[in-house]
Amino acid sequence: MFPFKGGDRAALLARPRGDQRPRNFAKLASLLVQVHICQDLNDAKDQAMFDQLCRIDRLRHAWERVRRNGAATGGDGQTATTFATDVDARLAGLRTDLLAGLYRPGPLREVPMRRPDGRTRLLRIPGIVDRVVQTACQNLLSERLDARMSSESFGYRPARSVDQALARFRTLAVGQRWVFDADIEAFFDRVPHERLLDDLGIWLSDGHILALVDLWLRGFGPSRGLAQGSPISPILANIFLHPLDLALVRAKIPFVRYADDFVALAPDRSAAERAQSVASAALLRRGLLLHPAKTRIVRLADGLSFLGKFIAIPAEKPRRPRIA
Repeated sequence: MFPFKGGDRAALLARPRGDQRPRNFAKLASLLVQVHICQDLNDAKDQAMFDQLCRIDRLRHAWERVRRNGAATGGDGQTATTFATDVDARLAGLRTDLLAGLYRPGPLREVPMRRPDGRTRLLRIPGIVDRVVQTACQNLLSERLDARMSSESFGYRPARSVDQALARFRTLAVGQRWVFDADIEAFFDRVPHERLLDDLGIWLSDGHILALVDLWLRGFGPSRGLAQGSPISPILANIFLHPLDLALVRAKIPFVRYADDFVALAPDRSAAERAQSVASAALLRRGLLLHPAKTRIVRLADGLSFLGKFIAIPAEKPRRPRIA
């Protein structure tokens, strides 16, 4: 059972749709062929992921979550009130479309949002139907993958919060004097789709899910970018930044990351500069850069803003040796 009409994964992925430019999917097509050939060797849970996603109870749970989150109108103009009308039939029809390969994402609605610092962030909101499918997929990916993610990553993960990230920061700050305060330049605009799909193929073996995610990515842009406002974007961001987490862990650098916002702690400036070098190299391998004007190294005692909080931790005074 393949989620796209025609059943030929490689051919479909290489086929441009509408006025979208074709993308080089050689790597992804090769990966999906390998998945198909080696499916008997892969985890049975991964192979059944698409079937799980299409279950009515999962789609209904996703719809309830979308509705609780406010259910703003997407690019197709459909309202939550309209979708709620005869919702059982709508969810059943959505399931049928998914299984038959007829599902296609709709347009995104762009909404400018003013940030506290005065800058504007552009939200790109999918339609109700797309948010239901993406939420069901996000839930499924989280169930399968979350336990394998870094313990120092706190953003958009089950049972994790901003408060926990701040508490972890304060714990790691004990005995440290310097902070590498990182800012990834235009992260959500610059995530390369082809590399992200390659990464996702390492995490799971269900080519149906890979192809579904590719459909959404095509709607986000021709080759780069994650839509802020899309339910699937946060977990894809965490997957894409996981190699950054690994690089910092392997270098034994204490850090805290919340989505694309992260800090690393150090006992002295030299160690903070090393953290910056390790992070910069890891991001460059991802096709990303640190923002030259917003990335900085500061003393903990001077303080910094992290996750909406200003944190300043005075340096510990050296203890006098006790004389017996």
